[in-house]
Amino acid sequence: MKSIVLIFPYFGKLPAQYGMWRASALRNPTVDFMFFTDADVEPAKNIIVHKMHFNDFREYIQGVLEFPIVLDRPYILCDFKPVYGEALQKYISHYEVWGYGDLDVVYGDIRAFLTDELLSKYKYFLGYGHLTLYHNDQDTNSYYKEIVPGYQDYREALSIHQQTFFDEYDHKGTADKWRDCRPDDCWLEEPFDNASKPKQSYHFNSLTRGWQQVIFEHIDNKLYMLRFNNGTLEKRESLYAHFQHRGFMKDKVTDYSHFLVTPGAIIDYPKHFVNMRLRWYCRKRTLMTKYYQWRDYIIWRLHLSYQR
Repeated sequence: MKSIVLIFPYFGKLPAQYGMWRASALRNPTVDFMFFTDADVEPAKNIIVHKMHFNDFREYIQGVLEFPIVLDRPYILCDFKPVYGEALQKYISHYEVWGYGDLDVVYGDIRAFLTDELLSKYKYFLGYGHLTLYHNDQDTNSYYKEIVPGYQDYREALSIHQQTFFDEYDHKGTADKWRDCRPDDCWLEEPFDNASKPKQSYHFNSLTRGWQQVIFEHIDNKLYMLRFNNGTLEKRESLYAHFQHRGFMKDKVTDYSHFLVTPGAIIDYPKHFVNMRLRWYCRKRTLMTKYYQWRDYIIWRLHLSYQR
C-alpha cells in the first residue's frame, strides 16, 4: 500500500469543524496527518504533532528558497503549500505520497478513491487547496519552480505583501500549470463536494457535483451526500466535503460513529422520525441566504469606507 501523509501547518484557534475533521481522519488509519502547530492538537496513531511557533515553521520554508520570502502571517501560508514537499523532507522522506488540505472538511473513505493504482500512475492529484496530493520525488516536488510563460513566477508570488493564490486554480498558479502543462501526470477527477458559501446559498449546494439542498451523512469511514429528489432520498458517496466560510457551525455530536453535517450544525444521526428530519435538514433556506448576502455587502461597504 502506498504511504500517504497530509501536512497541516496550523497556528491559532482551531476551526469549528475540527471535531468532525479529526473523527473522519481517525477513520482513515492508513493515512497519516502531520501537524506543525501551536494549537492544542492531541496526537494519535495517525495524527502526528510537531509543536512549534509560526516563525519556526517559516524558517523551514525560507531554508529552501534562495530569496527573502514574505510570510508574515499564517493566513498566507496557502501560497506556500507547494513548497512543503521540499521544505519538510526531513519529516516526510519515507512517504511515497504527500499532500496538504484544510481543516474545514470531513473525509470519507480516502483509500476507496485514491487507490494504489491511481497513486502509482499519476504525480499530481485533485489540485484544490482543501485536498491536494503529490508523488514524493524531486521532479514533482520542485515543479512549482518551473518558469512557464503566462503562469505565476514563484519568486514573485512568494515575495510580495499580498496573497497570490499561488496554489489554486484560475489564478495561473501551480494547479493551473500542472493541469495545462502536464495533463498526463494529473488525476483531476472531482469525487468530492465543495459546499456553497452562505452568501451563495445558506443551504448546501455541491458546487462540484451539482446536487442542491443536500446534507452529509458520515457513518464509520464512509461519507455520503444526501438529497431528496421528487420525494425519494438519494445518496452519493464522497471522498470529502468542504465547508468554507462556515465558522458559525455548531458541533453537537455525541457519537462520531454516525453523524450528520447540516448547514448550521454537526449533529448526531437521528434515531426517530428519520425521514421527516432528513427532509427538514435538506430544506431550502432563502431568508438565511439573503441575510448573509446583505451581511457581506455591508462588510464590503465598510471596508471601502475604511480604505478611503
